[in-house]
Amino acid sequence: MSTHNPHEAARPSRRALLGLAGGLGAAGLIARTQPESRERPTAPGNVPHSAFLAPGSRHSDQIPNVTLFTQSGRAVRLYDDLIRDSQVLLSFMYVQCNGICPASSQAMQDLREPLCRELGTGVRLISLTLDPEQDRPADLARYAGRFGISHEDHPQPGLAPWYFLTGTPDDIEAVRVALGYRDPDPVIDADRSRHAAMFTFGNDLTNRWGTLPVGLNTAQTLSGVLRMLGTTHAQRYSHLPRPS
Repeated sequence: MSTHNPHEAARPSRRALLGLAGGLGAAGLIARTQPESRERPTAPGNVPHSAFLAPGSRHSDQIPNVTLFTQSGRAVRLYDDLIRDSQVLLSFMYVQCNGICPASSQAMQDLREPLCRELGTGVRLISLTLDPEQDRPADLARYAGRFGISHEDHPQPGLAPWYFLTGTPDDIEAVRVALGYRDPDPVIDADRSRHAAMFTFGNDLTNRWGTLPVGLNTAQTLSGVLRMLGTTHAQRYSHLPRPS
């Protein structure tokens, strides 16, 4: 259990800054396409469809398609059921965390309404526990209840759905490593109370992904997330800061 100074928790951690640097590279991921085809589908807004990328070249190809369990106990395949051709915002947390987790979870809650308003009900929020041996579905359900969520499949009008996931330690670890939440210092990496305070977000349909640190204000985070998740010019650019 973390004993971080609350003022320190509000600042992006070392891992967050590493993630931001990686995210700046990931933010430049734009789908490459194969030669034209008459049957070629397109994503909304005529953005190239990631199905035409070479096998293994999509960002999501690195995400393990492991079986995890939602806060209601339902088994889901991470990629097939939650990420494939979807717009997603992911982060890690655990129920007993009293460091950055409350702030990151509240930030996700604050993004649910504007993301749903801008992108519709197809966007999904995903929180994965870093303590799967302790955080079973019932524990995650109680945690989700703090945000008024009773069941991931019971939609809350005007709010993006939010999935809290647990699984075997090996499967959770595989996802954590694949998403780049590993610290180069093995001592820090082994301490979940010092885990990376980051958001990973992407549009699997267009193969656009990015990473931002927790600690930005809602407007800043929303602008960065929509820049990657949006499929139209208005969605991607309408929230960028305007010169005064």
